[in-house]
Formats: sequence, structure tokens, C-alpha cells
Amino acid sequence: MHSEIIQGWPESLKKEFGPGKVHWIAETGSTNSDLLALLKNDRAGHLDLVVADYQTAGRGRRGDKWEAPAGKNLLFSVALELGEDKTLWTRLPHLTARILGSVVEDVLPMQKVQTKWPNDIYLDGKKLAGILVETIMIPKPYAVVGIGLNVNVRPEEFPTPIESLATSLYAHLDCESSRPFLLGLILREFFESYPNKLTRFDEVKDWLEERSFLKGKELLLETAAGTICGTGRGLGPGGELLVESAAGALHSIISAERIEINRAP
Repeated sequence: MHSEIIQGWPESLKKEFGPGKVHWIAETGSTNSDLLALLKNDRAGHLDLVVADYQTAGRGRRGDKWEAPAGKNLLFSVALELGEDKTLWTRLPHLTARILGSVVEDVLPMQKVQTKWPNDIYLDGKKLAGILVETIMIPKPYAVVGIGLNVNVRPEEFPTPIESLATSLYAHLDCESSRPFLLGLILREFFESYPNKLTRFDEVKDWLEERSFLKGKELLLETAAGTICGTGRGLGPGGELLVESAAGALHSIISAERIEINRAP
């Protein structure tokens, strides 16, 4: 698997990413949980990976279950050592969306993804990928970035409740893709973008703004401060979601427990 992941990489990057950095397993509960445990026990480091063919307890940002057929999708977590400036840490989901979306657009050059703040990638109005970022402070600060990308699932293989809501690369290419090769494309982007683009955030924000799934839509959000209703107005300077109420007040949302799109009757 390692040789497929680093296919096409420059020699300088290959030297930084040896075979020991890849932990590829057939089945696990959650790749994020596995990598967090490795980091806590000082058995993993910067850009180490846990990849699974199948996970039984994968989860989304609010603990939502993320499950896919075995061997079909790209399910992995990568460890990123965090810098001292904690104000930059909240930008990591946005950078990850930029990295993942760019790779998808390279694979599907006639397509343009949409990004649903703060952690989903959509294609033609259907969910293609999800992102979950968690942090750990001991033995040192790390982010664990979990990604679930629908790769080789055929449209008819999606369960009935989500078949109209989800899509895959296969649905657009009509052929299977190499998961290790796709992983290599994503990792190479992390090498080239992290952490420097956290401080050059305007480039990331502008890319996301152009592809915003929520901009211009009528939204209902459940936040720690209460329920907020209004129109999505894009992103603030730090990546926060901007929502304008009917009264004209502009809310800056850093985190939301629930986001719903109010559709016209």
C-alpha cells in the first residue's frame, strides 16, 4: 500500500514518509479513535496515518454514525502536530476541506465541489465526503483529521434512507478508483499546505466561499447561544459562518450543533 500511496511523489517527500507511517487495517471501530490512542501512548507522530477498509463506529462531528461498505471507500485519519498559535487551530477543518475538494476536482476536472460549513464536501447537491477534526494535548498538541470519502460505492449500494442524499466518485466516473492513490494525492496536499496556508487563510477562505453550499440559503442553526434563523452570507475572516437574520442582524457562528436548510414549500 505504501508504494501506491507515494506514487508520483518527489523524492524529498518520499524520504519524509516511510512505510512505518501507514497503519492500514481491515476493520476497526473508528480510525480517529485508533490514532488518538496511538498518539496518547507516544506510538505515532506527525503525518502518521490510520486507514481502514471498514469501520464499525465511525462518527461525524456531533457523533453521527459514518459507515460504508467494506473496501469501497477511503476511510482514514492523519495526525498533524499543532503549532503554538491556538487561534489557527480552528482553521484546520477549512484547510482540510480545501485540500480534499481540490483533489476531487483534479480527479473530476469537469466538476466543481460544494463545501458545507464546516465539515462536508458535496457534489451535485449530494454528500461526497465528511471531515472530523479532534485534538489531543498530551503528550503534545496534535490534531487528528478524519476523512471519509465515498469512492467506489455504486449508486444502488447506498442504503435507501440516504441514496438520494449521498454520492461517490464511482457515480461520476463510472469506474473504480485506487484508494491508495487517492490517499497519496490528499497527503501530498497536506505536505504542501500545512501549516503554511493556515496563516495565508484568505486563499483558503476565498476558495471555500466560491463553493459554499450554504451561501444564500435560508438556514436554521442550533448553537450554544440558542436557535438562529437567517440567510447564509458566507464566511468571516477566521472561517466562521455568517448568517443574516430577517431583521438584518449579522451573526458570526463559530460552532453549531445542528444546521438545517429551510426549503420553500
